[in-house]
Amino acid sequence: MTASDSARDDHASRRSRSIRLAVVTSFLSKAGTVLLQLLSIPLAIRVLGREEFGIYTTVNLTLSTLALLQVGVGPALTHGLARARANDDTDAQCKLGSSAFFLMTGIALTAGLLLAGVLMTVPITTLYGDAYAGKEHVLRPALWIGLILFILIFILNLTERVREGHLEVASNNLWGAAGNVLAAACVGIGIWWIPQIWYVVVAVHGSMVLAKLCNTLALWRKHPLMRPRIASFRADAARRLFTDGLAFSTCCLLPGIIEFNYCGWLVGRMAGLGDVALYGVFISLTVMQLGFVVMISAPTWPAVAEALVRNDRAWARKAAWRLYRYGMAFALCSATGLVLLGPIVFPLWLGIEFHSVSRVVLAAYGLYFVAHVLRHINHTMMIGTGQIPKLVPIQLIESAVVAAAAWFTIRHGGMAAMLAATGVILLLGGGAILPRYVRAVLAKEPDEPAEKDIAPDGKVGAT
Repeated sequence: MTASDSARDDHASRRSRSIRLAVVTSFLSKAGTVLLQLLSIPLAIRVLGREEFGIYTTVNLTLSTLALLQVGVGPALTHGLARARANDDTDAQCKLGSSAFFLMTGIALTAGLLLAGVLMTVPITTLYGDAYAGKEHVLRPALWIGLILFILIFILNLTERVREGHLEVASNNLWGAAGNVLAAACVGIGIWWIPQIWYVVVAVHGSMVLAKLCNTLALWRKHPLMRPRIASFRADAARRLFTDGLAFSTCCLLPGIIEFNYCGWLVGRMAGLGDVALYGVFISLTVMQLGFVVMISAPTWPAVAEALVRNDRAWARKAAWRLYRYGMAFALCSATGLVLLGPIVFPLWLGIEFHSVSRVVLAAYGLYFVAHVLRHINHTMMIGTGQIPKLVPIQLIESAVVAAAAWFTIRHGGMAAMLAATGVILLLGGGAILPRYVRAVLAKEPDEPAEKDIAPDGKVGAT
């Protein structure tokens, strides 16, 4: 065995270990998520009531729009760090870390000021409809508190992207688990003494902010090069991160804005607070269940990116196949179980107010969830293979079609029709096209230079 082969085997082993460790620690994180979603949130529903929890869901949907945008520099940063680490370039690592931090801080403050202006000038009923008339005194304080917390999350989530670039997703999982457990405890215990919507916002998202802050401090201690320094900020690096961030936000984050925020807004405006509460439950189920796929996809795509930098495409192909196989098997089993057992489990879990959830609605959601998981895997592999720019036109068209179809179907067929139509569009759109792009990169011969896919400066999609 040559020295080159030995080094390749060492790097492959390290990537495999990082994925295994991330999966193991993910179970701790998922246990915390389950504790929060299955115990604390139903308790909050019972204490607050379905309508009050519907208002909390509205707050979450509104403020999560800001949170969705926070990972915009993630892929470019992770690819750049992977290349800098492979070349032992400490100067490049320091510049990338500092440029990303100050860029995200500036974007967060700008977005916060814009949203604050909206909250101060636009009436609540104009934003959410007449169903929220008389609820302004409850909704507005929760929105202000949530806005401050989400700005902090916006900045602190950058730590998780840096961890991915160092193949340390396991650390993100451990701190995420701590945040979920703390949030569950705060909601489960405190809701009896402070049965207010603003308190639930603080308990859930404030706990996450504290955990992310601890993760950030631990990162800076372990990797001093990642500590932000004004002297290390580079405008050209920030510009590349921002440009790729816009592409990433378009292709990966726009679907969340459309399918969670926009569709949730449509349900609340056209179907009422009762249905928006159920839609909020579906969103929680999506996030909770997708987490069991993310526990493999999150460490896989940075490892695939590094494998391509080191020209180890055979390892990247195996990793991609494992992810597709596991993710789709999980999604199909979940959808089937939900249709069979949902009408029995929902009233026991959420209370008698949810006894009327039909199998038709659950089947429509199941179809959407399968398509949602497939899209997540496709996006994960497109990011890992450095093909984000190719996603942009596909995702723009797909999201526009989903938005139009949601508006039409919620008016004429209700929430079930909206969910089913969204699922079909996702399967026939990116679900059919994107796997071809992934195969095209991973099928290249091992001796072809990786620089065709990832530029030397770490910029994603330099094809």
